[in-house]
Amino acid sequence: MDQLTQLLQSDTIKNPSDPFMRHYYLMSLSTLYHLDFLVASIDDQNELIDYFFNISYWQFYDLCLLANVVNMIHVERITPYISDILKQYATNNMPTASVETVSKILINALETSIIQKKMTLLDIY
Repeated sequence: MDQLTQLLQSDTIKNPSDPFMRHYYLMSLSTLYHLDFLVASIDDQNELIDYFFNISYWQFYDLCLLANVVNMIHVERITPYISDILKQYATNNMPTASVETVSKILINALETSIIQKKMTLLDIY
């Protein structure tokens, strides 16, 4: 996993204008962080939060990204996005193929709130 993360990081440096490559790098970094229950640097968190903030309609890619990086962000910072996803889901404005990904987000967010000892996330459920 370390080698994959390093490879993706070098690809990101070579192609700084490619957001998808950057997201792949952050997803691999998230996997490494998850093994040690670490959160990302404030800069990486801010980058992800800025990306999520600009989403008005959650697409499959956006949901997958959040599901894969939720553990590396302070849980208080992702709560509004989870609420937004649940509203979109409740109003059936989401493709049925995304249902499994929404479930994964909720499970990962719950796990993250427990690990970070921030049980306030339970209030949105």
